[in-house]
Amino acid sequence: MRQSLTRTVVGTSATAALAMAGLASPALADHSSVPPADLGSAGDETITVPINDSAAGGTYYQPFELAYSNTTADGTPVYVYVPTGTFEDVVGTHSLDPAFDHNPGDEFVPCATSDPADYTLTQGQIDYLGDELSGQIVRVDEEHFGPMDAADPDDPSSDSLVTLVYNVQDDSYYDCAVTSYTAGYFAPDFANSLGMNVIVLDAYDWANRVGSDPSTAPWGDDDPVNDSPELYEGVIAHELEHLLMNYSDPGELSWVDEGLADVAAFLNGYDMTGSHLTYQQVFHRETSLTRWAGGLENYGASFSYFAYLWEQAGGNGDGSLEPDLEYDGAAGDLLIKLIFEEQANSMDGVQSAIDAFNAQTGSDLRSAQDLFQDWAVTMYLDDEASALWDLENFDLGPASGGWTIDLANNEFFDDRGNYQGAQPPAKWDRAANRPSGTALPFGVSYEKFRNPGPRVSLEFTGEDFAQVAPHSGPDHWWGGDASQSDNTLDLATPVTGGETVSFWNWHFIEEGWDFGFVEALVDGEWVTLEVTDAAGAVVSTNEDPHGNNTEGNGITGTSGGEYFVDEPQYLQYSVTVPEGATDLRWRYSTDAAYVDTGWFIDDVTVDGAAADVVDEEGGWIETDGRQENNWSLQVISTCDLTPGTVSPGELTDEAGNFVYRFTGDQISTYMLDTRCANGPNSDFVVVVSNMPTGDLSSLDATYDYDVVKVNGRR
Repeated sequence: MRQSLTRTVVGTSATAALAMAGLASPALADHSSVPPADLGSAGDETITVPINDSAAGGTYYQPFELAYSNTTADGTPVYVYVPTGTFEDVVGTHSLDPAFDHNPGDEFVPCATSDPADYTLTQGQIDYLGDELSGQIVRVDEEHFGPMDAADPDDPSSDSLVTLVYNVQDDSYYDCAVTSYTAGYFAPDFANSLGMNVIVLDAYDWANRVGSDPSTAPWGDDDPVNDSPELYEGVIAHELEHLLMNYSDPGELSWVDEGLADVAAFLNGYDMTGSHLTYQQVFHRETSLTRWAGGLENYGASFSYFAYLWEQAGGNGDGSLEPDLEYDGAAGDLLIKLIFEEQANSMDGVQSAIDAFNAQTGSDLRSAQDLFQDWAVTMYLDDEASALWDLENFDLGPASGGWTIDLANNEFFDDRGNYQGAQPPAKWDRAANRPSGTALPFGVSYEKFRNPGPRVSLEFTGEDFAQVAPHSGPDHWWGGDASQSDNTLDLATPVTGGETVSFWNWHFIEEGWDFGFVEALVDGEWVTLEVTDAAGAVVSTNEDPHGNNTEGNGITGTSGGEYFVDEPQYLQYSVTVPEGATDLRWRYSTDAAYVDTGWFIDDVTVDGAAADVVDEEGGWIETDGRQENNWSLQVISTCDLTPGTVSPGELTDEAGNFVYRFTGDQISTYMLDTRCANGPNSDFVVVVSNMPTGDLSSLDATYDYDVVKVNGRR
């Protein structure tokens, strides 16, 4: 999946019906289903771009015209292109008019109520954003993260930056009920297809979303109510980070890349309040920090985690915590750059960057896991009087659409996780508002207790491991979880043609975007093979909605069921080796951004006889499929629950907040004296998280706990 940034849509008028009612409109700007002989080069007056429809699928070729040209202070060319005809009329301009349908023969029909006026672009808007890009964004992003290279290594001039602005086809393009849209995206395929560094911005509602005060800008409507200031400036800073990451560490997991991309907008000084933080506060329990799902809440979690790390490491090099648009090579700026540059992925990479930061600076910044646990407390407390549990740059509530975790649990989820009085087993086990005991990896659950008894303790049990179990034996082969990978697993048993190769496999592969292939080497060329199940039904596909299955015979989705509906099953698949073949392999191919659990192979046979496989390139992992769970149980209170002593795991701050932190699969806490918290406020809040490690670290895990009344004194 391409790396896109999602934003919310405001209501549009129904005047688009005029365009649908048969009134005359200008001739449509040409597009084509086949590429021209020459697509053009960056800086040309016109270029032709292959556009992929992420919702309906399919690719078409759209002409774009140059609307802006400039260079950065260090000489990097910056260009902005819009669909040909943009400045003449929205209606009738392909890839801008919301009524445009590049494939009228399919079942996807553009939303009939979209208003063409909402996609009006002016030269003034393009010039303003182009100047912001060439004058600030490129410099700030490259300084804080890394350099932009030449898209075509054989053409040094291809280090220019091309921005395309058009009406991106996504779910909201076709479904009028969808309330969010793709505000921009980065697709590394453009470097291959065009030989250009390309980022994309959507054309929706620039009148209210460009500029620090859109209502007073030359293109404004004098009504600030609908304004989202500097939204597209932030989007372009975000997408540029993706482009830079593609040169630095293309296999990095999405949650890191997306979080750092939001940090790029933040470090450019753009407003990062709004939907990302709102959705994190509301859907906190449904969100894994490290298992990317592409929702607004995922952006909010990953961004706030890295923003918290930036602040905890010292922010700017001068100690201030408000971005200054300069890279200072110290403090939070240095830590973020080290995370960006680190080649290890996910939490391992964050920890390696923290280790390097501490070594370079002599600091004693806490571990990635400790910072995660402190971040979990921060996202609940956000206490401005606390140096430990506060986001200095954001006031959660006002900065998150008015929503907080407490408000979300109380109102959106109908009093979820709020308990009054003692909780004996009979009452606790029947509590209708008690959330399920399932933890997402590096997720958070908050439950609030009032008057549970003067003295209580917690008894916690967490699943010690989760697993994708091998079909048989202790281990199986896993294709990994890196983005933009082509990992191959080779058959070690010789083949010559005509053999039946069977294998058991479990797959949960991003449907339509990532694919598994079985390939044979014939006359020096690798060819994909049709794959069947035990009943002889073909399970591979030649459908290629997004250009990632051009070879055909790809395996995608969920083994034995419907994608994102059914649990994957271990099933036996088979291929017939073509005549003249000299080798056979399995190849797991992933694109940029989102990656699912992946592809597992076990028990391979050739004509019924057990066969060996070997990973010659290091991409596949022989594993037992276990995820080791590392549970965190935290108790948050506004008063000391262990008066007179500093208890193991007890943390406090200058604002009078107390946190009691416990870890392990089996936890029996010491006694907590809640008499200090009498009154309308909660006695304490319980925070449960799982911080998994191992070859796999993306699986859910289960837990249970009880709040037990304790008799006697401490």
